[in-house]
Amino acid sequence: MKRSMSLSLTSIAVGAFILVANANSYVLPVVSPILSICHRHVDDRKSRYTKRIYRMSEKTSEGSLPNLGEGTFIETSTPKPETPSATTSKREMMKFAIAALGIYLANPLLSNIDNAFVGNTVGTQGLAALSPATICTDQMLYLFSFLSRATTGMVSRAYGSKTDGNQKMEAAAEAASAPLTVSLICGVFLSIFYALFTPNLLTMLKVTPALCSVAASYIYWRGAIAWAALAQGVTLSIMMATRDAITPLKIVALSALVNIVGDFLLCCWPFRWGVSGAAAATAFATVFSTGFMIRGLRRKGVLPKIRLPTKNELLSLTEFTGPLLAITVTRLIGFVSMQRAAMTLGVKQIAAYQLCINLIIFFLLFAEPLSQLSQTQLPALIDEENGSEVRSNLKSVLLLGVFTALGIGSLAGLSAFFGASVFSSDLIVQGLAKDAALSVFVTVATAIFAVTVDGAMLASKDFGFMLTQGLLSMMMQLLLLKTWCSNLSDIFTTFTLRLGSYAVISLIRAASGYGKLGRALSSSRNTRVNGA
Repeated sequence: MKRSMSLSLTSIAVGAFILVANANSYVLPVVSPILSICHRHVDDRKSRYTKRIYRMSEKTSEGSLPNLGEGTFIETSTPKPETPSATTSKREMMKFAIAALGIYLANPLLSNIDNAFVGNTVGTQGLAALSPATICTDQMLYLFSFLSRATTGMVSRAYGSKTDGNQKMEAAAEAASAPLTVSLICGVFLSIFYALFTPNLLTMLKVTPALCSVAASYIYWRGAIAWAALAQGVTLSIMMATRDAITPLKIVALSALVNIVGDFLLCCWPFRWGVSGAAAATAFATVFSTGFMIRGLRRKGVLPKIRLPTKNELLSLTEFTGPLLAITVTRLIGFVSMQRAAMTLGVKQIAAYQLCINLIIFFLLFAEPLSQLSQTQLPALIDEENGSEVRSNLKSVLLLGVFTALGIGSLAGLSAFFGASVFSSDLIVQGLAKDAALSVFVTVATAIFAVTVDGAMLASKDFGFMLTQGLLSMMMQLLLLKTWCSNLSDIFTTFTLRLGSYAVISLIRAASGYGKLGRALSSSRNTRVNGA
């Protein structure tokens, strides 16, 4: 029974990746009309000025215009600096977004596949052990996500500052050298940290002793390749920043297939390593993916050199990494606090929490393509204070964010309610997941819209506000987790309140004309007023 369940899950996962990899051929005709409405003010604008010069006299004098014949006119164009919104077609934007979606869904999809294999081969105990284990691995790696985010900003600006194709690639490779080198150095130290301090991490999280050995085995496997995981994130960001989402999508899809096959071989047959088998499969797939990413960068001619960053490069990197690291820490503290609150409820509740939080993270990443669109389209427009283009682009992305939030949030809630049996055969765990389904819907819907807004804030580099708001919302969440939460729905509600408040306050700030984004929007309003 368990083996057949695993085979079914493998087939579903392979089908899902085939679906994403080929989505452009059949999704675009459906969604392009919607996107056309959203972006009708962006792609159709042209800066062309026409003068009609009519013949006023048969004679011409020195310095006057030549005789062109009656009714003849000359059409002259005033060139406009190339901007992302003006040069990127709707089809290209959707192609990028769909490919980016496949990339960002890869890791959470594989986490859910791991949960399914472990839940059906090891049982509730193994599924519960995965919860603290993934906190120590996935969330620790998330702590370093500032490197990939900084890479996107730095490479995107360097790539967009050039006009020649070769110069674009050279500038991108030069800008990416420092982040890639730093990611490898951080990854090596992180692997050493896991090798020495894994038991201390589990003690700090107050993990039940019965789960410690199983959780530790998972952490050791994943921790050993932390250097590859960080390098993978940076190389992927380089590809995305150079407007190439197809190459990394193919690599991630192939890596996912390798991971799924490894899960089956190491968890079901011929080996039955349980949680350790799932970790080993993920570790191998990560190294496999990183190798192919580096190969892809070399073929594109954008592979950065591994060298010690110069002082100026470190300062440029620090401009992004310092604030982003602090922001990421506040978000990570929130995730860890939610995990610790769930662990006070019991083993069954921990297993249900692990099931639900992985679904939330999986569906939450449907917002990442929208965030990436803002991060790749808006920076140049904001720097130029091209208010009309910023406003049009932002309205379009936010509108897409609203529809995506409602649709994907509903799908997440339904998955928690009807799909719990896929991840656990324990009826109590299934019942707890069903009880939390409504909270899962609200949490995912709110989070998707908040991530969409967050992309615009990252594009404007409004890090001071983001950090301040992150600290305030974190303190609110910690207070609620400590004094109010008594079940899984309460825990997820604190996450909803945190992200929802961030999104609303960010939009109010921008609409009021504060921050770089607000000033750009204000310039659009002032232009319209002056024109009137």
